[in-house]
Amino acid sequence: MDRHGYRTRGARVSVRCDAVLTEEDGCELEVMITDVSRDGFRLQSRAELEVGAEVLLHVTKLAPVKAIIRWTRGREAGGTFLEPVAL
Repeated sequence: MDRHGYRTRGARVSVRCDAVLTEEDGCELEVMITDVSRDGFRLQSRAELEVGAEVLLHVTKLAPVKAIIRWTRGREAGGTFLEPVAL
């Protein structure tokens, strides 16, 4: 927590990384991850995602990562990883 009581977040890195997002019902969506940190990410999707949805992110050459969608704005969304990832 910072001095204002907000949770501090790791440094974000701007990226343009194609990924596949698998929703809880098994539906797969192609997405573009636009920034990432140790704890979370921002992405663009062809479909609107639901806040609170648990998803699996598949990035080439990496093991799938479990995450939760925390916010959406149209076809842009952000989420947190259920376990921190190494950058």
